[in-house]
Amino acid sequence: MNIKINRIPRFMQAEMAQLQSTLSPLLKKNMKYRLLSTVMIGFSIINLFFLLFKGESLPISKIALGIYALVGAVGFSLLKENKHNQKEIVKMSQKYMLERMKKSNYLTDARKSNYYKRVNDQPLFAMNVFFEFLSEEQQRMNRSSHEE
Repeated sequence: MNIKINRIPRFMQAEMAQLQSTLSPLLKKNMKYRLLSTVMIGFSIINLFFLLFKGESLPISKIALGIYALVGAVGFSLLKENKHNQKEIVKMSQKYMLERMKKSNYLTDARKSNYYKRVNDQPLFAMNVFFEFLSEEQQRMNRSSHEE
């Protein structure tokens, strides 16, 4: 979730920074798992390939075969955990967005429920919906401050 913060309006930058700070521990863990799993899987596949097709059947080869298979299995389990963490990141970001929408005092309940529905129905476009929400909220804030 590494969004270029300098390309969005200032009123959205604070929200994005807050969202990123909420998600940063899980994002860091996810990046470490992804890197480690990729290295482990690549290492085991390359070594298994050479070990199996090299043609020698020494007793040490069977031990090495087991070790490389174990390293590959651990790598695939880390990859699976990475996918689980990605789903958790989506849930946490969606939860943050919905709570933030709930806190808004500038939008009507009907508009808020429309945004809730769109975030829940289209999780892939939740960030776009959140940006729309923030833009509309900012417009209403500006209108209300001009009226006073």
